[in-house]
Amino acid sequence: MLSYFAMRTRTLFVTLVCGVLLAGCQNMGGGGVDPRLSSGDDAQFFSKSGLQACAVGAVAGALACAVSNSGNKAACMAIAAVAGCGVGAGANYLLDSRRAKFSNNEQRIDSFIEDVKSDNQKLQTRIQNISVVLKENQQTLKTMQQQLASKQIDQRKAKEQLDQINANKAYLEKQLADINARIDGYQEIIDKEKASGVQTRRLQSELAQLSKTRDAMKSDLDIAYGLAPSIKVLG
Repeated sequence: MLSYFAMRTRTLFVTLVCGVLLAGCQNMGGGGVDPRLSSGDDAQFFSKSGLQACAVGAVAGALACAVSNSGNKAACMAIAAVAGCGVGAGANYLLDSRRAKFSNNEQRIDSFIEDVKSDNQKLQTRIQNISVVLKENQQTLKTMQQQLASKQIDQRKAKEQLDQINANKAYLEKQLADINARIDGYQEIIDKEKASGVQTRRLQSELAQLSKTRDAMKSDLDIAYGLAPSIKVLG
């Protein structure tokens, strides 16, 4: 039988690993999401964030406690997990790693600028790739609204269509929340660098461009799925 400590160790380890893999696990099975939305490199972009790096750091800290001489290993591991993935830890982890890699402030800021530019390009590609599905979903909702008004709707078919549309909507809104979190993380890095006297104007300008692209994606989702809450079909 596993000892109490071994059980706690395994539970915490599994919890932390799930944190690392959470975004990827959420994509498994599809949940009725249109496969055109969930496949491709641009879809995977949203599951790769600084928070995963944070979770990896937390796993490493917890495992270090497990093999240490700490008097209370379970408590040590719990503290490591919280320290590794606390509020804002993703930005802290990324900033600390870049400071260790680049002692030159300008080189470090340049590395963040490249990250933001890359994210902006990937997000623009994502918007282009989802546009066909968004237009189709929007048209389907308009058709369903007209059919409901004329009382000439196939309830079973409409239910299937609406279920997938709502799954698509939830999936894309989650991705939008992920990019919001990424933007917030970059802003936190900017604030911390600025507080240390580092010039961040160029990085702030690039982040503004990423924010505009994010706003464009939100607008597209609002337009495509604006009718969804008003469509009521039999369950």
